[in-house]
Amino acid sequence: MDDVTALRALLNDTDPRAGETVGHADRQRARTKAIALMNDTPARRPLWLRPPALAGAAALTAAATAAVLVLGTGSGDPVGVPAAYAAPPTPLEVVGSTPEPGEQRLLELAEAARNGGDAPGEGDVAYVSSSGVELLSVTSYAGEEPGDEDLHSAGFIPYQWQHWQGPEGDTRAVSAPGAAEDTTGDAEEHREFLDRQAEDVEERLDPVLLFPEELPTGAGAMADALAAWSGEDPATDAALVDALNNLYDHRPLDGAEEAALMGVLAGIPGVEYAGSTRDPLAREGELFQVRVAEPDQTTRYRYLFAPDTGDLLYRDATVLEEESGESSLAQHGLELPVTTSYRSFVWSGWVEEVGARPGS
Repeated sequence: MDDVTALRALLNDTDPRAGETVGHADRQRARTKAIALMNDTPARRPLWLRPPALAGAAALTAAATAAVLVLGTGSGDPVGVPAAYAAPPTPLEVVGSTPEPGEQRLLELAEAARNGGDAPGEGDVAYVSSSGVELLSVTSYAGEEPGDEDLHSAGFIPYQWQHWQGPEGDTRAVSAPGAAEDTTGDAEEHREFLDRQAEDVEERLDPVLLFPEELPTGAGAMADALAAWSGEDPATDAALVDALNNLYDHRPLDGAEEAALMGVLAGIPGVEYAGSTRDPLAREGELFQVRVAEPDQTTRYRYLFAPDTGDLLYRDATVLEEESGESSLAQHGLELPVTTSYRSFVWSGWVEEVGARPGS
């Protein structure tokens, strides 16, 4: 019996989310927050949502049901992050025919990346800047349990992100959101949630949440490192993909490390080569995709790699299938398939200290 099952057994019939399934990414985020709350080191903690005073069970459940859904992303200009995109994600225009088996092509690209050398910059603090869009879905209950009068909304939020992480786990995360676009449902009732505020959060991560300082350079050893970080044994494809995405989001990589990660991706069953295309920053790359099935949904992740260096330029996630229910995208006025997030990596490298920027 896992923690979620035990909690629901304790709540018995009072659980407003009874029957809902939780994906690996949700479990990992909850694990991260729980460990952070137990950390005695003083730090500024993010207040992710501040629910308004709602009737019935809404005050209890709003924080759990109003959540950013990030489901299922190189080189770039080191001077700042370009303007975020004030529009929902749209499919990249791919040059080529239908997708084809991608394992061999991805392994060939990994070998080219292996000779790419060190990540740019100097120092021992990881710095990653990126920009993109995330879907935010919100539910507030009108009574003590889900019902027909519940309010649902969704919107696509453009973001600019900057993230620093020192070798001891000292982190700083800066996010600058834009106005929600293409909102659905009861958006005006949830305007307090959909109008996101800029955040600047500093904290020290528990050592269990850190990847090894020296990352493996072989695909098998890298898969083991990702599995260890995920906390699952054996790790599912969903757990490996979630860990891989987290590593790209927060850590610059040298050529051998990038090659190892591409080897892990190539080892996931069904990986496909989708063709050549450009990301929202007009950078050309080779697009690969993989489908990941979880109990409640199936998500397609796409990765755009630079053809010469193997740098990850872009990543997106699209929900293809889902179980119906209170937390489904369909319940929030969205029709599948839905691209729920995309991220373009602007600059990834090393700086001297947390808060420093390349060239500063």
